[in-house]
Amino acid sequence: MSIRTAPVRPRGVRYGLFIGCLAVLLLLFCGAFSIPFLFESFSIKYKFGLAKGLLRSGKLMGMAAALLLGVQLVLASRLTWVNRMAGMDSLLAVHKANGILIALLALGHPLLVFAPEELTALPLKADYWPEIVGAFLLMGLFYMTAAALFKKPLGFPFHLWMRAHQAGGVLVLALLVVHLLFSSETFEEGLPRALGLAFGALCLGLLLRRHLPALRPLSPWRVSRVFPAGKRATRIHLKPKGKGTFSYLPGQFAFLSFPSSVVSSEEHPFTIASSPTRTDTLEFIIGKSGDWTRGMDCVREGDPAIIDGPYGSFSHLLLPDGSPVVLIAGGIGVTPMLSMLRYMDDTRDSRPVILIWSNRTHDSLFNAEELVRIKRNHPTLSVHLLFTGEPEKERLTAGALNTFIGHLSLPQVFLCGPPPMMTAVETMLRGIGIPKGRIHTETFGF
Repeated sequence: MSIRTAPVRPRGVRYGLFIGCLAVLLLLFCGAFSIPFLFESFSIKYKFGLAKGLLRSGKLMGMAAALLLGVQLVLASRLTWVNRMAGMDSLLAVHKANGILIALLALGHPLLVFAPEELTALPLKADYWPEIVGAFLLMGLFYMTAAALFKKPLGFPFHLWMRAHQAGGVLVLALLVVHLLFSSETFEEGLPRALGLAFGALCLGLLLRRHLPALRPLSPWRVSRVFPAGKRATRIHLKPKGKGTFSYLPGQFAFLSFPSSVVSSEEHPFTIASSPTRTDTLEFIIGKSGDWTRGMDCVREGDPAIIDGPYGSFSHLLLPDGSPVVLIAGGIGVTPMLSMLRYMDDTRDSRPVILIWSNRTHDSLFNAEELVRIKRNHPTLSVHLLFTGEPEKERLTAGALNTFIGHLSLPQVFLCGPPPMMTAVETMLRGIGIPKGRIHTETFGF
């Protein structure tokens, strides 16, 4: 075993990246919005008054939708520098809101463009093929948005929806580039044509990087051990193939897949439960919550594994101070906390730490002996175990929370568990005076 210190990315770096990205995005929008003014198409030149304003507004809406589709692709491409700005939860929330905005802009685009022409329907003639491509593009955008928003009520299996969503994204981007380059005289030549081709090339590059393993920084590993973690989880240890290292922060996660005949090769996100101070083994503790995760018991020692990561900002090392730390977990949500506790134990971090871990029953518990050992090495660590399914039904209440952590001065609180639990606990935390900016959450799944 070797011990080393994990690399820390200061919060200032993340803020700097965020401000820089906003500045670049603003410049791109300003440049794109200037095109309908500097390079007027014939349809704009020979219109006046309200008709000209409607047509130009429709083109601006189309330009905005196209740029935001490019942003959508960046958000989904798992670029390291993007992930450093915010956690994956935040990026996915932006991805969702951005998708809805794109659909609305795409709807407004043809309504305003065709309004001056007094068209009630799109002419189905060969000469209008770029507009027909645009109609299919609009339908594709609305299908993707509706399927993403209502996949649970409609009962879409997540893995099938994800594959369809990814394939739909590729198709939509292809239709967008064709429509952009051929629907207006503005993009027939000169600078607008060059910019349109550059946009298409950038989208193609991001798609290839996202979907071709050879272009992504994936790490090859092998399974070294598989054994139970309580009654409802499986513990998997991985060792690297060769001499490569895997740098991550305690609390971060990675996408894990097993290219074998035992389970399907689709990838799933899991927290890295081990500490980055220990480079010889990566540990994942995977709760049995579905067909794929229940199949983890069938993974065999020696099987290959692929890791894509690390991702996420759910780590105490990203905070600027040495404040007391409160870790609140529900069930398998303790895995990022376990990584942080292991790291603090290895680095002899002496700050006050409180772990509150809620499980249904005692047989769901795992790593209890290790927690006892860490507590022995870390006198300022307090551990509170709650069991909601036992006869006592020990649920975390506002009163209990205040008893556990009320004596701490402005602690940094990390919260991970089922979404209903996190919503309730976050409300309790705000109620006992913990500022929202000091409550950090990590959500299961995507």
